Amino acid sequence: MGPRLFAPQIRRGGALLTACGSSIRAPIISALATPKPVLKTSPTPTHSPSPKTSAGPIMAFKRSHRPSRPNDAPSQNHHAPQKRSDRDTPADVTKRHNDARRTSAPKRDLRRDTPESEPNRFFVCGVHPIEETLDVVPSTILGESKLFIADTRSFTDIQPLLKRAEEKHVRTVSCSMDELDARTGETRHQGVLLEIAAFPYADLDDVLEKTPSKQPMIVVLDQIQDPHNLGAIIRSAAAFGADAVVIAKDRAAQMTPTAIKTSAGQAWRVPVCRVTNIAQTLRALKDAGFVVFGADIKGDPLPTIRFDQPCVIVMGSEGDGMRRLTRTLCDQFARIDMNQAVESLNVSVAAAIFLYQASLARKL
Repeated sequence: MGPRLFAPQIRRGGALLTACGSSIRAPIISALATPKPVLKTSPTPTHSPSPKTSAGPIMAFKRSHRPSRPNDAPSQNHHAPQKRSDRDTPADVTKRHNDARRTSAPKRDLRRDTPESEPNRFFVCGVHPIEETLDVVPSTILGESKLFIADTRSFTDIQPLLKRAEEKHVRTVSCSMDELDARTGETRHQGVLLEIAAFPYADLDDVLEKTPSKQPMIVVLDQIQDPHNLGAIIRSAAAFGADAVVIAKDRAAQMTPTAIKTSAGQAWRVPVCRVTNIAQTLRALKDAGFVVFGADIKGDPLPTIRFDQPCVIVMGSEGDGMRRLTRTLCDQFARIDMNQAVESLNVSVAAAIFLYQASLARKL
C-alpha cells in the first residue's frame, strides 16, 4: 500500500515529499523512481557556477550555447526537450528562436520603403510641381536628378514635362507603379516623381541683402506641424508678395515632398529659411527695423494694421498658437473678424487672409 499511496503524489510534483523532510525523501525516490537512461548522464546542475572567463560568469553563460551530447544514443533524442528545459530558461529558448528567424529571413532594403532615410536626396511628386521645379531650380541643384515615370502611365499629357526634363539634362527612368508608391508613401505622385538633391534652404541674411523691396515682408511660422499647411502657406506667400518664409529646424514641419506638392511648386519661387531659434530670429529682425505682427484672436482688427513698412507676420501652430516667448516679441497683435459661430480658421487659411490684407496695404 505504501508505494501506491506515494507514487501518484510523486508523479504530480513532489510538494508532499518536501514536507516529509530530507530523511525519508531519498529512500522514497530511490525506491519508486524507475531508472531511465537520461538519468544516468551527469548534466551540469542548474545552480552550479559557470566556468570563469575574463568577462565574468554571467556573460559566459549568456554567450554559451547548449552543449552537444555525444554520449546520447539516437534512440534517446526524445529526452532532448526535457534536458533543454532543465538547463535553459524560457528567455534563452525565445532568444535562440528569434535569432534563427533573423538569420533565415531575407534582408529588406528599407531605403526603398522610406525615402526619408536618404537625407541627401529629395523627391518632388506630381506633374505641375515637377514642371515648376524644372523651370525654377538651377541646373547646379538638379545635378544628377532622375525623372521616374510609371511604365503604365500615358505619355500624352506629360510631353511638355518630358521636353523640359530633356532640356535640363535630367535622365528619365521607367519604373513600376509599386516602386513609386514605395518611394512616396502616402503622397500622391500621379505616376511621375523627380529625384533631386536635398531641398536648398535659403539663408535669411542673404535674402534680406538681395531683396529689391524697400518694405520687405517676412512670414515666420512658429512650429507649424502639418506639411500640408506649410505648403499652402508658402503658396499664399508667393501669391501675395512675401519675401521669405521662415520655419524652425526642430519640432516643426519641414520641406517634404508633401509640402512641395501642396505649394504647387511655389516653394522654389519663395525663399524658405530654416533657423535654429525662432525667438533669436525675431530679435534680429526687430533690430533691423522690422515690426512684428502676431496673429491672435484678441488682437486688433486686421484692416487697422499698418503693413506698409518692413514687417513680420507670425503664425502660431495649429493647436496651441504662438509660444509664450514668441508672443512677448510681437509688437502688435491682429485678429480676423468673422462669424461668431465659427471658433477658428485653419492656420493656412488665416495666413492667406493676413497676406492678402498686407498686399493691399503695400499696394502690390
